[in-house]
Amino acid sequence: MKILRLFVSCLAVLGVLGALPVFLAGRASAEPIVIDHERGTLTLDHPAKRVAVTNWAFTETVMALGLDPVAIADPVDYREWVAKPDLPENFTDIGQRGSPNLEALRAAKPDLILISQELEMAYENLSDIAPVMVLSVYNDGNVAFDTASTMMRKVAKAIGREAEGEAYLKQVDEKLVEYGARVRAVLGDGNKITIASFYSETNIGVFGAPSLPGSVLKRMDVPMSYDGPVSKWGFARGGLEILAPLAKTTLVYTNPIPDVIYQKVWSSPMWKVMDFVRNKRVYELPVVWAYGGVASGLRFARLLAESLESGPVQ
Repeated sequence: MKILRLFVSCLAVLGVLGALPVFLAGRASAEPIVIDHERGTLTLDHPAKRVAVTNWAFTETVMALGLDPVAIADPVDYREWVAKPDLPENFTDIGQRGSPNLEALRAAKPDLILISQELEMAYENLSDIAPVMVLSVYNDGNVAFDTASTMMRKVAKAIGREAEGEAYLKQVDEKLVEYGARVRAVLGDGNKITIASFYSETNIGVFGAPSLPGSVLKRMDVPMSYDGPVSKWGFARGGLEILAPLAKTTLVYTNPIPDVIYQKVWSSPMWKVMDFVRNKRVYELPVVWAYGGVASGLRFARLLAESLESGPVQ
């Protein structure tokens, strides 16, 4: 009997020892999530599942990681200016990006609120609702696509989807190589691209290297024309005269453009004499958000390759 009891005791000890790695793994997975952000350090007891987003770069980033936000700012304008990815069917509309509705936000019961520096003045009020993480893609000196990639990694960590984030970014890198080769094949040697947005006939934005289009073009190994000073959003602003020094390049413009602006620009004598107009080097992009995150950067690259392959505006 003593031998039998000793044998059973040994089995029990072995069972405990065998279960120890599983127990320790469970303890490890329950460790707090700690993330550095622009207001210091954010500590979450567990991955966030109910995320509120206050700008469109966050909106597309959270969805690209496979999680539907529970609260979204400016969803109607998102569909016009960003378009993709599609918004989820169910979420709380929290109003304007610059001044979200705190009552609606509280009613959504988020366990994480994502904001950029533009809303930092509301940090304390927002923190009364849920933990807040401050991450800004667009700031003086930031290279938009690189900063957007860092933002995606931090958001992925906060929602417990780091593996998904790395897989997504790896796929993006591969796609940018592919799209870059397709764009260069159309452009030919020595030709540069100018990316512009038309806000009015006298208000045109030309994107520079730090912008999302500019930093994506660099990843694609596609030469960009404009190299002058830019705003914190990465673009320079002016009338049609801002395009005159760039007229020997290939012009690509983004949408949406109101019809009245389109008509006024295209009928302008200055526009008609531009070299890229006379020699049919003007291309149009479908709707793409030039101030977004990694998802918008990937969409821009794909649409750019497809637009150049489809041919210039007639």
